[in-house]
Amino acid sequence: MFLRWIRRELLRSWKFGLFFIFNLSLGLTGYVSLEAFKVSLQDTLSANSKAILSADVAVSARRELTEAEKNAMTAVMAQDSTMSQTYEFYAMMTSDKGSRLVMVRAVDDTYPLYGTVGLASGEEIRGDSPNKEILKSMTAWVYPELEAQIGLHKGDEIQLGQLKLKIADVISKDGTQTFRAASIAPRVFINRALLPQSGLIQFGSTFSVNYFFKLKNEEFTNDRKAELLKVLKDPAIQIETAKTASEDSSRQLGYLSDYLGLVAIIALFMSALGAAYLFRLFMTQRMREVAILRSLGLQATRAVSLYAAQVTILGLLSLIPTVIVSSLVLPLLSELLASLTPFNLYPSMSLRAVLMALILGVIGSFVICLPFLLKIQDLKPSRLFAEEKFSSSIEIQKPWVFLPGIVLFWLLAVAQSNSFKIGSVFVGAFFVVLLILSATGMLLLMALRGAGRFKNWVNKYSLLGLSRRRASSLAIFIALGLGSLLINVLPQLKVSLQNEFKTESVSKIPSLFMFDIQDDQVEPVKEFLRQQDISSIGFSPLVRARILKVNGQEFERKAEDGGFTTREQEAEARFRNRGVNLSYREGVSESETIVEGRPLAPMFDPSKQKYAELSVEAKYADRLGIKIGDVLQFDVQGVEIDGQVVNLRKVKWTSFQPNFFVIMQNGVLNDAPKTFITALPKMPEAKKEQMQMELAKRFSNVSIVDVQRTVNEVLKIADQMSWSLELMAGLALFTGYVVLYSIVSGQVRLRRWELNMLKVVGAKFGAVSRYLVLEFVTLALGAGIMGAGLSVVVSYFISYYVFEGSFVFNWVWPVFTALGVCVLSALIAYFASRRVVNESPLVILQEER
Repeated sequence: MFLRWIRRELLRSWKFGLFFIFNLSLGLTGYVSLEAFKVSLQDTLSANSKAILSADVAVSARRELTEAEKNAMTAVMAQDSTMSQTYEFYAMMTSDKGSRLVMVRAVDDTYPLYGTVGLASGEEIRGDSPNKEILKSMTAWVYPELEAQIGLHKGDEIQLGQLKLKIADVISKDGTQTFRAASIAPRVFINRALLPQSGLIQFGSTFSVNYFFKLKNEEFTNDRKAELLKVLKDPAIQIETAKTASEDSSRQLGYLSDYLGLVAIIALFMSALGAAYLFRLFMTQRMREVAILRSLGLQATRAVSLYAAQVTILGLLSLIPTVIVSSLVLPLLSELLASLTPFNLYPSMSLRAVLMALILGVIGSFVICLPFLLKIQDLKPSRLFAEEKFSSSIEIQKPWVFLPGIVLFWLLAVAQSNSFKIGSVFVGAFFVVLLILSATGMLLLMALRGAGRFKNWVNKYSLLGLSRRRASSLAIFIALGLGSLLINVLPQLKVSLQNEFKTESVSKIPSLFMFDIQDDQVEPVKEFLRQQDISSIGFSPLVRARILKVNGQEFERKAEDGGFTTREQEAEARFRNRGVNLSYREGVSESETIVEGRPLAPMFDPSKQKYAELSVEAKYADRLGIKIGDVLQFDVQGVEIDGQVVNLRKVKWTSFQPNFFVIMQNGVLNDAPKTFITALPKMPEAKKEQMQMELAKRFSNVSIVDVQRTVNEVLKIADQMSWSLELMAGLALFTGYVVLYSIVSGQVRLRRWELNMLKVVGAKFGAVSRYLVLEFVTLALGAGIMGAGLSVVVSYFISYYVFEGSFVFNWVWPVFTALGVCVLSALIAYFASRRVVNESPLVILQEER
């Protein structure tokens, strides 16, 4: 009986069911597509995890391991493994066609232990390949970017430090580079045995040494890692397995997908808003029937169960269009992000994504309809027999009924951002925006009450009607306002970022950034710059160290544990599990601001001071839990030095000036082994190329970064990422229009009698159409302007407090999007109401009301 009742009700209200399913599935589409993309990416990386790491287990450090550490590592791994050792470092490459900063990978005869390096000639290099030309002659393999950037080809000669090498081949595929935005320079592969005569690695040089191990039995991978962690206690020594390497390599794409997910959640909220309004309209039409059934003895819980089951079934049915549309969106999303990874992604709807759609469809539909279902409990059937007219309208008087929806929204935000902090801030900011849009919408509706003074009846009754139908008017206003906000935020941020990185003559961003300058090279470099009439932006010392203790407690390696890990915990683990570069200077640079504490004293005085003073970058301190007054103990080349934090600094990293996480008071590290970094100011392109070439020839071990080229690469990658974000923002705006269409259609059906009565009393069909279109264009105009205005405010806060840069207002995009929202809303309102508007009033008069 109960099931037949549900079936009959579904068939009877099939139009409502279709609109409800369409609204809900559209919001689920972005969320589910993103989930499917994540699963495809994870599966691809897992399948290629050994090739990514080129090992089962890898040990790496930004320094040479001590003999004791090497012996301990060998004792653990030598029994059942094959080893390959490589070095990686930045170096300047010169040739007749120009010079470039490159990432040198020096390999041995067993590299790669897993995977392949594909060459343009068609050869696939494996660990057991006998014909590795770079190991038999003075040759190198280079990345194809060097062909595009300076026109290098196979057979051309290049110079790296003291090495003169010929290009043996061009690398067409390197499975160990998983995220192409991760490196600021193309790679060059050379023979590791040539390093001693190259002069590229000197005392204090920046490099990474990697020990790769291929186990005979893969089952012992985690056991070997655990044993290595016991014997190699320095947090700066990284120990990875193929699984952790693949997870780490997808971190950048993970951050992007986090924010894509937050945008998808907004689209989901907007679709839920439309579905909730449709259900409210549906229940309003059914309240009289429910009251009659209640008066005949139907229990309230039974009535609630009937409509709850109906909503649940509709949520289940929303899975079908969600999967179909997601299957169409997924390849487009993958195509936008394909250039960021060398692997071919083959996206498909995974079981996990389908289950996610199923759970959200069922639970989400129930949660958004819960406030209206509970109104059945409060329904008093006796009012049917009262003298006053029975009112079937639904007004929510208990705000707590929205709590399950808010909790679900927060849980989704935390899960998508992988951060309690970001998820909570996002939800808080979202509801602030929601309150502002709601308050603005209410003020607009109150102001429209003054439309009674208008003489034209179309304008008068159209605007007055909006103020009387507050629920539907606010739903449309909020949906279009959110869509307008989202579609405007990204272009505003893009303009601000481009302005931040621009390198016109007035820009303070340097042209070249130099590092690995040896202590005895500082004066020769300064003299050369003086000869060229160029003044550097100061020489900053760089001293390698590691933190031993914080407030007397051992600063230990961050242990890995299973379960949910937030982005903040991941960041803390990365910063904790690596060394630290120290520097010293008096005062702060123009790219730094002290946000808490006092400036460092000019010079360390051991007779008056117990600890040297430290200045720590604010976000770095926050990640590691360091506060003002904390005492840090450093190991500097075997010497223990204590320092006390006296201030926290905010650093503008986009200035590209020499900056450090930790700066020590002058007079402590001055005699420590160190290298120097510096930056050269803005100069013409031709001059810059000449300087880069001359510096590379005179100081072959010094690495030079072309800041302009690096910035262009960053902007290019940001542009690629923004397309995927704009796709999600566009989906959210489209969801807003679907909400508009659903509400207009529902309103037109509900007001069918009213609209036909207008025609009966003499209104022309065109006037009735204008009457309806004006209502929704007014809302769209207000929502478009408000959304665009809020987007400027949101962009401002993101620019200043997230990117810590300047904000540039771009008026073109907000104006055009506000107008576009109006035009599209007018068209949607016209087509959604056309059937009823064109209906002859005789039809309604012949029907029984």
